[in-house]
Amino acid sequence: MKVCGIMVVFVFIGIHSFAQQFQSADTRALLGAGIALKSANIIDENPASTLKLSHKYIGIGQQNDFGIANLNSFQFAIAIPLAHQSYGFAFHQNNFDDLTSQRWCLNAAVLINENIRFGLNLNAVRSKFANEQASLNFIPEIGFIYERKRRLCWAVHLLNLGINDHKNSIPSAIRIGLNQQINQQISLSAALCMSKSQAYLMKAGLDYELNSSISIRAAIASNSPFLGYGIAYKNKRIVYWLSNNHHLFLGNSPAIKINYAF
Repeated sequence: MKVCGIMVVFVFIGIHSFAQQFQSADTRALLGAGIALKSANIIDENPASTLKLSHKYIGIGQQNDFGIANLNSFQFAIAIPLAHQSYGFAFHQNNFDDLTSQRWCLNAAVLINENIRFGLNLNAVRSKFANEQASLNFIPEIGFIYERKRRLCWAVHLLNLGINDHKNSIPSAIRIGLNQQINQQISLSAALCMSKSQAYLMKAGLDYELNSSISIRAAIASNSPFLGYGIAYKNKRIVYWLSNNHHLFLGNSPAIKINYAF
C-alpha cells in the first residue's frame, strides 16, 4: 500500500504539472483537443477562446482522478466578453493528502481584426507539501485564434514561454489546433501538443449536437489518457456537463461542471 501511495503522489504531481492542469468537464470530454473552440473555463484553455463567447459565463467544476476519494480538484471561473475584448478570472485547487496546489488565473483577450483573436493568461501557482515551505510561481500563457472562413478556425496556445524551466521544472509547451464546423450539428477538432517533457501528443475530437438540449463529445489521443467522452444537458441559460477520461493503466477520471450564461 505504501508503494501504491508513493506512485499515486508522483502521478498526481505529473498530471498536474503546468502543461497538464485541471480540465473542466467539457474540455476533458475532448481531451483538450478543442483549442480553437470558444470556452469560459479560462484554465487549461486557449487564452483567446473567451473572445468567442456570446454571453457572460460563470462556471464551477469538480473532478476526481482515477477513482481515488482524496485525489480531487475544484475550479471556479467567470468570463466577460465585450464587443472587441474579453476578460476573465479562474481559481483552481487540487488536493491529495499533504499535497495542495492552488492556481489563480487572470485572462484578457482582444480582437486584432475580423480574423485574428489574441489572448493572455497570467497565472500564479502555489504548491505546498506537508510542512515544507510553499512555492509560488508566476507563469504567462498566450494564445491566437485565426478564423478566415466561417467554419474553419486555427489556433496556437503557448504555455510558460521558457520561464522557470530549469529552476522549477515547469515545462514550456505549445499546442496547435484546428476546428472544422461540418454543419449545424457536427464539429471536428484536432490538436498537436509538444513540450520539452514530451515530444508530441496528437488528439482528435467530435462534438455532436443531438438537439437544442443535448450534445455529446468524444475524443481519442495518441497517449494516455487516450479516450475522452461527455454529455451536456442545456436548460435555458444553464448547461450541465458530465464527462470522463480513461487512462490505460490508472482507470477513469470523471468530472462534472455547471455553467450559467447571463
